[in-house]
Amino acid sequence: MGTGKVSATTGALWMPFTSAGGSRPPVVVAGEGNYVVTDDGTQLLDATAGGVACVILGHGRTEIADAVAEQLRTLEYHCLFGYSHPRAQELAAEVAARTPGDLNHVFFTNSGSEAVETALKMARGYWRRVGQASKTGFVSLHRGYHGMNFGGISVGGLTENRAGFGPLLEGCTQVPAHDIDALEAELVYRDPSTVAAVVMEPVQAAGGVYPPPEDYLCQVRAMCDHHDVLLLLDEVVCGFGRLGHWFGGHRYGVVPDIMTVAKGLTSAYIPMGAAIASSRVHEAFVDPEGSIELMHGYTYSGHPAACVAGLKVIEIIEREGLVEHSRQTGIHLQKQVSTLASLPLVGEVRGEGMLAAVELVGDSPEPLVAEAQRRIQSAGVLVRAQADHLGIYPPFTFTDTEVVRVVDTTRTVLEELV
Repeated sequence: MGTGKVSATTGALWMPFTSAGGSRPPVVVAGEGNYVVTDDGTQLLDATAGGVACVILGHGRTEIADAVAEQLRTLEYHCLFGYSHPRAQELAAEVAARTPGDLNHVFFTNSGSEAVETALKMARGYWRRVGQASKTGFVSLHRGYHGMNFGGISVGGLTENRAGFGPLLEGCTQVPAHDIDALEAELVYRDPSTVAAVVMEPVQAAGGVYPPPEDYLCQVRAMCDHHDVLLLLDEVVCGFGRLGHWFGGHRYGVVPDIMTVAKGLTSAYIPMGAAIASSRVHEAFVDPEGSIELMHGYTYSGHPAACVAGLKVIEIIEREGLVEHSRQTGIHLQKQVSTLASLPLVGEVRGEGMLAAVELVGDSPEPLVAEAQRRIQSAGVLVRAQADHLGIYPPFTFTDTEVVRVVDTTRTVLEELV
């Protein structure tokens, strides 16, 4: 080893969202069904779907791996500059067949962050194409999470994600989440002729699992129509069944102008995301002369292996009835987790579908949350520690018995911590 070099065990890996000076993180080496195994042989019931609500089908689905391997043996890549391939066309059609309303035009990316970046460019590009180039701004919500690219942290409502990175995208403001009057006031104050889109999640996920009031999204849709502003719905977490419906738009009865997806699109077996445009948005870009209407793309947009994974995920979801199973298991999860609300350390329990948060109380809850997560993990269950709450968002393959185990383990630990 040369001078100044590091080994694999002494710091070569710069991990995301992790203290470089902290203790050695757990290393997950295998997964099967709803369980993962760490390098010391510990088996953990994974109530986080891979840590961030993405492995919706559970771990170790060999038929996805086999389909990907076969595709790589046939064609490993060919996507950009006027060329396509059958799997990208097929997956776009399968996704569009399941989206709300006329969200029929699928632009593939490699992640949710890239999907949001793409959607923001689509929104600005749309207004320029229709002769309203002044509409460049975005209004979003406090606590919203829209990825970690510059556009995503600019419209995101988590201030800690923006700190330390200097000037961000201009024209982005946030209003209190789920306050329809605050959103209306901001649009009027900003002047709708300067606003390209309102950006939000159906249910705020990473920001703390905050479901909206039942009629909120319908009110937002009507407000956007009234002010001639696009609605951009970020379904990176909520899409593909997490709320017991194919998409959050179905759950709350709205059709956005642009929708972003990732995570469940391939159940995280291969990185992939997409920005999906309505016919209204797409038609503004169509040029009969054949010029490039949207000067945007990524080297791996619509990668054949990712497309095959996505096709197999949709096949499994439908074959196993996992959207309906998610709905029923989500009802059970919400009933079970609500029983934690009376514990002394619990300030609030929130959730919708297969998303739940247990918020802990105290002047400085973060160390308490971290300790609770550590003890829950020591008892064989994996939940996520986030600032002031424990996040629970299992794979859709979870059973009622496994839900009870997660909640009972959490209850035992929180009672011990008192």
